[in-house]
Amino acid sequence: MSAGGDDRRDPRPAMTAGWRAFRPAIWLAMLGIAVILVIPSPVNYIGAIALGGSIGVAIRISQRRRAIARNPPPSKSRSKTRRRK
Repeated sequence: MSAGGDDRRDPRPAMTAGWRAFRPAIWLAMLGIAVILVIPSPVNYIGAIALGGSIGVAIRISQRRRAIARNPPPSKSRSKTRRRK
């Protein structure tokens, strides 16, 4: 079974798949650190903005993961109230 939720037998949604869900936040943090290291100190706020953004993205991802764990998405079955004529 894969950890990414991409296996058809894996019942977990893809959003609950460990560290892979946090890849955007990880990349944004790496970008911020690289900017801080490369650009001279008077404009390090650009890297700080990227680091802050990565923290915000990580918070949003964890909130979304908790919401999915609490309330799984509805199944795609046909509604019983809607009937064909």
